[in-house]
Amino acid sequence: MNTSESIKNLADSLCKAQAEMGGAVKDSKNPFFKSDYADLTSVIKAIKEPFANHGLSYTQFPTNDEGRIGVVTLLMHESGEYLE
Repeated sequence: MNTSESIKNLADSLCKAQAEMGGAVKDSKNPFFKSDYADLTSVIKAIKEPFANHGLSYTQFPTNDEGRIGVVTLLMHESGEYLE
């Protein structure tokens, strides 16, 4: 995991944002497992406003590490602090 030298502001804002967040709505269906799940759109809806209220943003980048495909998520604070 990579971080900025300090994550004090980021941690404080993330704590406040999480206190405002509700759960993502399970509005999609998985026919194979016969279950409901929260799709990415639902997750983004759940975090968008609380993140904006507290100076938080995120971005994701595809990665290929020794043949393993994945995603790197970068969580950022308006102060410049970050977690990767």
